[in-house]
Amino acid sequence: MMNILKKFKISYYTYFFILLCFLCGYIKNILIIFFICLFHELGHIFFIKLFKYQIINIEILPFGGYTNIYKKINSSITKDIIISIGGILFQLLLFIILIILHNNINIITYELFIKYNLTILIFNLIPIIPLDGSKIIHSILEYFFSYYYSYYFNLILSIIFLSIFLYINYIFNIDNYFICTFLVYKMFIYYKDYKYIYQRFLLERSLYDLDYHKIDNHTKNIKELKKNVLHYFKLNNKYIKEDKVIMDFLGKKIDKRQDF
Repeated sequence: MMNILKKFKISYYTYFFILLCFLCGYIKNILIIFFICLFHELGHIFFIKLFKYQIINIEILPFGGYTNIYKKINSSITKDIIISIGGILFQLLLFIILIILHNNINIITYELFIKYNLTILIFNLIPIIPLDGSKIIHSILEYFFSYYYSYYFNLILSIIFLSIFLYINYIFNIDNYFICTFLVYKMFIYYKDYKYIYQRFLLERSLYDLDYHKIDNHTKNIKELKKNVLHYFKLNNKYIKEDKVIMDFLGKKIDKRQDF
């Protein structure tokens, strides 16, 4: 428990936001929001520890939290989904706890808890990078498509929903400038880092003994590689394991200094 507490990191923006809320008299509101966000992150942490992944840090932001973990990109899709919905499951658990303790909680405090918990839960389900909804969608796409295409499909879907989110904020004059800026920034990083992430995806498949659940011997293109599937390429009437094709592909890219 102490090791997890040491990994908590509060951003400077969060300190500023807390100070601003205290000065404006929203002490109870901000404490309730942070409690819900921490409870949400505990949901992710619970399943991360259950699957024995390593936690790098837990960053507390003004409107939520973000748990950074170290795991292979080629990890289990099912485990990825469970970790992504962990925060949502804990928020649903919080609803049950609040209902049980309803008579022992001040009515105003109770209503604020219900309101903020529901708002944060719905917000996290929106498929916009880096929200949980986007992570869940990305993992579901990986069941049906290759990692290469799943990444881009998720990006396109995220851009569509972010555009809708920004438009709604605009027409209703909602002052979510910080949240909107954060989402746009994270989406840009997601797009910008793709070459590095895809390279890691390929290298892992060449360097590590991964747990594959299926074998595909009809692969024709490097972009068709799927998570949790071992691929074989048919070249000159012979089946070649994907790791050899990957190393040859990466070697040519490095020699020609081409983009992935």
